[in-house]
Amino acid sequence: MVGTGTDNEPMVSLPFPRRRLYSSPGSRVRRIRFHGTRAVAKQLIGAHAGARFRRELTALTAAAGRDLVPAVLKADSQRNLLIMEYVDVTDGMPPWPEWAEALARLHAVPPAGLPGVTGPSATDLDAFLRLCHTLGAPADRAAEAEFGQVLDVLAAEPAENLVHGDPCLGNVLVGAAGVRFVDFEQAGAGCGLAELAYLRIGFPTCGVPYRLTETEIAEAEAAYLGVRGIRTDTLREHCVGWLIRGDMLVQRRLRGQRDQFARLLTEDWSWGPETARQRLVHRLRVVAGFTDPLPAIAALCGKTADRIEAITSD
Repeated sequence: MVGTGTDNEPMVSLPFPRRRLYSSPGSRVRRIRFHGTRAVAKQLIGAHAGARFRRELTALTAAAGRDLVPAVLKADSQRNLLIMEYVDVTDGMPPWPEWAEALARLHAVPPAGLPGVTGPSATDLDAFLRLCHTLGAPADRAAEAEFGQVLDVLAAEPAENLVHGDPCLGNVLVGAAGVRFVDFEQAGAGCGLAELAYLRIGFPTCGVPYRLTETEIAEAEAAYLGVRGIRTDTLREHCVGWLIRGDMLVQRRLRGQRDQFARLLTEDWSWGPETARQRLVHRLRVVAGFTDPLPAIAALCGKTADRIEAITSD
């Protein structure tokens, strides 16, 4: 049962023992002893800490008892503090089908109490099209029409899944009982296909933009569909949605501050093992392969990728 830190059961006191674990700049995570057993304490700090705490607690509570997330042992809303079950990690990176199966089971959880996630907007699209135009690859009317249709399709997707918000391998623990997801600060109600699209578009919110082979993608998508059994007609549209979001070229703490596509014209910066231009070129090449359903967008993306590679090699 999840507590609130207001009853008679004592909370662990701060500061924690010096067994700090890796965490993002927005949290402090430590391994502790809680009532004589190993546990993990996570305290949300910085901007919007209270909102992120509520998202994480709501998501963990919704997914509890499904072998998907660590159990919440205690929660203190005054300090934005969670005490969670310690997961004994036995393996590093899960096989892609195993990751996809766990993601599918997470998406099957009703997202009660979670806010809706924000998808790509007309503002995102305008910034992307300005980039294409400045690079000498302006969108024609056919491409603009296809982009408009993509935004309409994505806006109409039902927000009926619990989406993680950042399902990177760094937020996955593999233990004896299987895959456990952690770090639900960005969780929300949305369409699970947006996160299944990570396999194709290259993990857009993650520091490591994994590149999968066609065989690996097919096996992982089959594993996901084996759990959920849904149609994937809009998977390509979700890939386009990730492509046109310039904020997906920078870390979470830098998003929402400036037009990253405009910045890309004169600057190339690193995030993890790749630069922003490398990340964008990969996404462009993926969408350039969608010649059957989105021929005008595919052609535009191929030209834009060529232009970016040209200015990078100069």
